[in-house]
Parts: sequence; structure tokens; C-alpha cells
Amino acid sequence: MTKSRPSTAASPGAPEHTTHPGTGVTTALGIVVDDAKPSGLLTLSGVEMWERFSFYGLQVLLAYYLYYSLGEGGLGLPQPVALGIAGAYGGLVYIAQIVGAWVADRVLAPKYVVLVGGSAILAGHIMLAIVPGLIGLIVGLALIVIGTGGLKVNTTMMVGELYPNGGPRRDAGYSIYYMGITIGAFAGPLVTGWLNQSWGFHVAFGAAAAGMALGLGQYVFGMRRLPASTGVVPNPLPAAERARWIWITAILIVAITLAVAFGLVRPDNISNVVALVVLVATLGLFTMLLTNRKVTRQERRAVVRYIPVFLMSLVFWTLLFQLFTAFAVFADTKIHLTVGSLTMPPSLIVTLESLAVAAITALLAVLWTRSRASRMQPVTKLVVGVIAMSAGAAIIVPFGLAAGVTMPLLVALLVMVFFAFGESLFAPSALSFTAELAPKAATSQMTALYFLTMAGGSTFAGWISQSYREGAEAQYFGTVAVVSLALIVALGVAYKLVDRAMSSR
Repeated sequence: MTKSRPSTAASPGAPEHTTHPGTGVTTALGIVVDDAKPSGLLTLSGVEMWERFSFYGLQVLLAYYLYYSLGEGGLGLPQPVALGIAGAYGGLVYIAQIVGAWVADRVLAPKYVVLVGGSAILAGHIMLAIVPGLIGLIVGLALIVIGTGGLKVNTTMMVGELYPNGGPRRDAGYSIYYMGITIGAFAGPLVTGWLNQSWGFHVAFGAAAAGMALGLGQYVFGMRRLPASTGVVPNPLPAAERARWIWITAILIVAITLAVAFGLVRPDNISNVVALVVLVATLGLFTMLLTNRKVTRQERRAVVRYIPVFLMSLVFWTLLFQLFTAFAVFADTKIHLTVGSLTMPPSLIVTLESLAVAAITALLAVLWTRSRASRMQPVTKLVVGVIAMSAGAAIIVPFGLAAGVTMPLLVALLVMVFFAFGESLFAPSALSFTAELAPKAATSQMTALYFLTMAGGSTFAGWISQSYREGAEAQYFGTVAVVSLALIVALGVAYKLVDRAMSSR
């Protein structure tokens, strides 16, 4: 995220939060924000912080909960099935965000969609905390998927509504908002990891529920201070179409229920089903973009240029989400986690990757600001980002060649640095490409495509992780490194060829 340069600096002795009467200027966290509506910003930052606390607090433990034995507090599922479910769950969360954005645009005002979504997330974590077995798992995860789909995408959108004039002050607001995301994403796994180590999975899930309860309570208290525009449906469904969409929704619910009841959708094939949904949705969205009459010929060329970027993003997210699937198992079984008398939860290693991302992103921003010669072309950032992550996967290989060999903690942290460097290069550039190449009449559809790369990446990570076996770690991570490296180089060349072909027309 681009951080703004404030036009007015806070005085050295000024408090962190002051208001200047009659000026409409508020100083928050050292950033001067014109018409920032700080109560609305803190409300949205707070609910998102606690949502990320609960989301990542669960996600880093989910694979373990699924495949640990009953005696260890888990569900005792076969490890390949567990990893497939963990990946499919992440995929469904991102697909749900596309649905949540549509609901807020056509059916229910965004601030109320967030309220319903937060309530569903809280109910889901409570189910996981207090209801053991598959029933608690299925109902809990379903509620969290639905709730996250409604909450996350719409809190992000509403931050923009706090700054109707846009500009650098909106960037400052999003920087503060992103701080909340970073804090929650780090604190959640830290807390739930230690609680799980000492008290078990259900106490850890209870902590995730408590965090979401705090965020929801804060939101209920502060939502009345959000801009009036967040309480309005931007593009409401005409009355004549409402009955049709009610029927479509009912049919989909019945179809999903029957598919589960008759065994068409099962724990061992859920990743295949979600992958199919992602594929159909991707083909549908690209077809809509390329056939939309409001999309100009020039914009259609841009959409074609986006195809290799889309595929690069799919490779990137598939690599990154290995951290919650195959690497989660590796961290639990092959990394030496003891430092002196202290044993670190395996979930904490993945959490440290997010901290490294924040530090490396800041360093790169300073480097590229001060030295034009050190800047990379956007597509080069995409390629180098995935190459760095492939190198991180390759580092694992020597420690999976023989039984009884464990990876030192410092080497594991080095792997996280490679992944973090790749993410710091890739993610901002991919978002920039998505915004740059989006047709003016279909920006939401282009954004939905980017969400699908995350959905597909998480799903594919779970799908390929089903081939992970203890004792064959070197073969698995070696294959992941080589295949991802070959794909990103081929897609980089493909982008250059497509870009040249589209530019010559």
C-alpha cells in the first residue's frame, strides 16, 4: 500500500490525537488527515483488526486440528484430506468476498452487511470452540466463510467512503487501516498458538471468538458514526428482479445441500469441487469482460494482457498458501522448535513471515524512492517475487532428504524471509496491474478476477499438498520449487509476447 506524504507535519510536542476546531483537520498517529472522520476510521480499523486476529488465529491451527489424532485433541482425519480441506476453506473465503461485494452493491447497505458478517464469524468461532467433531467443524467453517465474505471486502470499501475527496489523505487513512490488519494478523496466531500448546484447540478457538466479539462490539458501538453513504445500497436490485434472485439463491442452497447429502461433495474431494468453481467463475468473468459492449477495443486488449498476469498470480498464491498446508506439517514435524528451555509453537513461524513482509516492503519503498536505478519493471517484480519464493521452497529440500534430520530454527526463518521478499515484490505489483488494466465499465469484475487468483491459489495449495508425505519432503518441495520456477519464467515470456502483440495492433 502506498503511504502518503502529509502536507502538514505535526508539531514535535503535539499529542498523537488532536483536533483543530473549525479547520476540519485531525491529527491521528502523526498523520494529518483532512476530514478523516477518525471515529469511523478507528471503528473500521478495529473491526478489521479483530477479524484478522480471529481469521489467522484459526487458519494457522486448522490443518493441525484436522489431522491430529483424537488423543491429541484433533479430529483424526487422514493428513491428505486435512490439507485439502484447509486449502479449500481458504478458497471459499475468497470466493465469498465476491458474493459479499455483490450483496452490498445490490441488496443490503455495506455497513449492515459488515454487521451481519461479523455476527456470522463470531457464531462460527463459537461453534468451533464449543461443539466437538465434524458437526462443529462444518457449521463453524461455513459461518466463517459467509461472514468473512460480507465483512472484509466491505470494510475496505467503507474506508474509502471516509475520504470523499480521495487523494493522499485517503492513502493515509488506508495506511492506518492496514496497521490494524497487520497487528491482528500477527497477534491472532501468536495468542492461539500458545493457548493451543497449553490448553488445546478449543480454548484457542475460544480466543478467536473472543477477539471477534470485541471487534463486533466496537463496530456496533461506532457504526452510527460512519458516513451516510455506507447505509445506502448503491445499485439496488429492481423489484422485478428480486423474486428471480431469491429463487436462484434457494436453488443453490438446495443443490449444495443435496450434493453433500448424496456424497457428491465430501471431505476428500472438496478441493476438487472448489477448484472447479474457481475455473468456471474465471472463464465466465473473462468471457463477460471480453464480450461486454461497454468495454472498448483498447480495454479488451488490456484484458488479454491481464491473462498471463492472472496466471502468475495463481502461481504466487499457490506458493504462498503452502505456508498453511504442506509447510504447516513440515514445521510441526521437521523443524527444531526448541530454543533453550522454550518450545515455540509451529504456527508462530508462519506468523513471522507477515512481520518480515512489513519490514521488507518498507525497505523496498525507501530503496526505490531514493534510487531510480534500483527500480524494477512491474512485470519483473512479479517474476522475481515468485523466483524468490521458489528459492525459499528449495532451501527446504536438503532437510527432507533423510529421516531424523531436522531444520534449525534459523534456517526456517530464512525460508520465511525468502517468502516475505517474494510477497513484498509480487502482491503490490499484481494489485497495480489489476487496477491499471481494468476496463472503466467493469472494474468490479476485474477485482473479482484478482480475488479468484487468491481463491484458486489457496485451493490448489490444498490440492497439491495432498501428495505431501512424511519421509518424502524433499521430493515434494523440490517439485514445488522447480515447477513454480518454470511456470513463472514461461509466463513472464508470455506476458512480453502478449504485450508486444497487443501494442502493435
